[in-house]
Amino acid sequence: MPVWLVGVQRSGTNMVVRGLEEHPEVEVHNENDRTAFERFRLRPDPVVRDVILASGHRYVLFKPLCDSHRVDELLTLDTPTAGRAIWAYRGVDGRVRSALAKFGDANLRVLTEIASGRGRETWQAQRLSPESLELIGSFDWASMSAASAAALFWYVRNSLFFDLGLERRDDVLLSSYDALVSFPEAGTRAVASFLGLEWTPALGAHIERRDGDRPPRLDLDSRVRRLCDELEERLGAATLRTS
Repeated sequence: MPVWLVGVQRSGTNMVVRGLEEHPEVEVHNENDRTAFERFRLRPDPVVRDVILASGHRYVLFKPLCDSHRVDELLTLDTPTAGRAIWAYRGVDGRVRSALAKFGDANLRVLTEIASGRGRETWQAQRLSPESLELIGSFDWASMSAASAAALFWYVRNSLFFDLGLERRDDVLLSSYDALVSFPEAGTRAVASFLGLEWTPALGAHIERRDGDRPPRLDLDSRVRRLCDELEERLGAATLRTS
């Protein structure tokens, strides 16, 4: 069974991978695995399919974050066992802080390019809805902060979960980072149950449990903040429906 772990970067996907790769039935191909990836993008579908067919494991996990917009297509890949997908997301404030620490103003730069019309071929712009593209173009990018840009990136990329109709699919699980670190056993049991994988304590042994307190809210552009709060509420409701 191919398993596609997708979502926006800095959303706790490595934490999910770390638990699953300890399971003897799971083979993991992370973004830096040249067998299946080239510059963090999946290789052509026939190559990826060959990787799956060559595996001796029951599950073959890929983490194609830069191809998250293709997850509905990846689920149609012709394999002996139908694939499943996990869309991981993190609260906007936690994700923005992590993204700024890791990538600096990368989201600001790429969204500025997309707004100008020069960045439409980048992976970051792929399959964004006309509404999302119009939204990106509506801001004054000369005055946008790196934090607000990272939050807007979180918004348009996580909006794909609904734009692609993934909330209506039984083969897609929406997984909350914040819920997982608050209740590691419940979160990892939900993932194991979704995959049909036997749960073991090792799936969550590496997760440092947190008390569930939300990080302080960042000072974001007011329109970006409103959109992100609305989407975060929508994702939370969808998490309860799909878990």
